[in-house]
Amino acid sequence: MAQAEIPSRMDELEAAFERRARGNGRSFDQEVELVLARKGKFTPEERVAVSRYFHSRCRVIQPSLTLDEIREGLM
Repeated sequence: MAQAEIPSRMDELEAAFERRARGNGRSFDQEVELVLARKGKFTPEERVAVSRYFHSRCRVIQPSLTLDEIREGLM
């Protein structure tokens, strides 16, 4: 039963962060950028929401960079 509660709790946290962004008149991305720019620390709930957001954008494992790409700073 505890396993069923965890995903719903994470969904609630992500939704709360989305509401915060909308309430401030920004998109989720803009809200994240603002928090990072002001060097403020995320609350634990915000960390979960941001992590889930970025994980949702990458459906497959991304290939590793080659050493040349790492040296050049390319992706």
